[in-house]
Amino acid sequence: MRIMLAIDESSYSARVVNMLKALGPSSRTEVKLMTVIPEHTFIGGHTLRRLWGHTSEAQTKKNQEKLANELLNSHIESIRAIGVSVEPIIVWGNPPEQILKCARTNSIDLIIIGTKGSGNAGFPIGSVAQKIMKYAHTNVLLVREDIKRIRRVLLATDGSKHSERTARFLLNIQLPRKTKIIVATSLESHIQALVKMPTLDMKENRQIIATLQETEKESATELITRTKELFHNKGYLTESMLLEGSPAREIIQFSRSINPDLIAVGAKGLSAIENFLLGSVAQRVARFARYSVLIVR
Repeated sequence: MRIMLAIDESSYSARVVNMLKALGPSSRTEVKLMTVIPEHTFIGGHTLRRLWGHTSEAQTKKNQEKLANELLNSHIESIRAIGVSVEPIIVWGNPPEQILKCARTNSIDLIIIGTKGSGNAGFPIGSVAQKIMKYAHTNVLLVREDIKRIRRVLLATDGSKHSERTARFLLNIQLPRKTKIIVATSLESHIQALVKMPTLDMKENRQIIATLQETEKESATELITRTKELFHNKGYLTESMLLEGSPAREIIQFSRSINPDLIAVGAKGLSAIENFLLGSVAQRVARFARYSVLIVR
């Protein structure tokens, strides 16, 4: 597996590195440790370095790259200590653009990035992390808390192909065996159907809704049972929860009652339009959950 850690000078960088360690990557894992030196390009292709003149430009570049090297070097040895290979990468430019470009060039399987970088206090998620989670072609892990060990993972599923990929991805990265996988799904179809009923016959409506609710509940129970078995067969502890209501809201509220180290969601659900880059449930969970979120594509 190829993993990219995108870090900057913020305190979230140490959390990103610690999340990698908590995942317990195998010795075959290749890690790209990347930082981007921000450089804004103005109309006409001008940059501040060029406007300052050649002498100032050379000195500025040298100073910035020295700081970037120091940042990466402060983490490299601790990453190598867990038995994986690590390659440092320093580039100039627009951070989200360069991270996305590097992820594609290196066929990255997972980007790990902090929810906030420098200068993002007060926002639930920083602008760079927002762009990465929306436009990345690959899986993204948004890190909020400083995690030393993964004990509980909340896996949100709805039976969509992205949910199935999420379960497979968690199995492929081989989380520590003592990790508890809590599988949850939320029933909402019968509630939406009630609002959209074409007839005013309340008795008939109640009968239809009751039938739909029971059918949906049976399908959801089968879904979470089947998903639990996937992890149970690999030796993980498992639990399940059947929620009812808006999926994003219910997942976020339920997560607060179990304090997971990680919430895993598919990039799109059953209702996501294919040309949407990221489904609404994944976006809302990523933005407003208190915990780190893995978005699987």
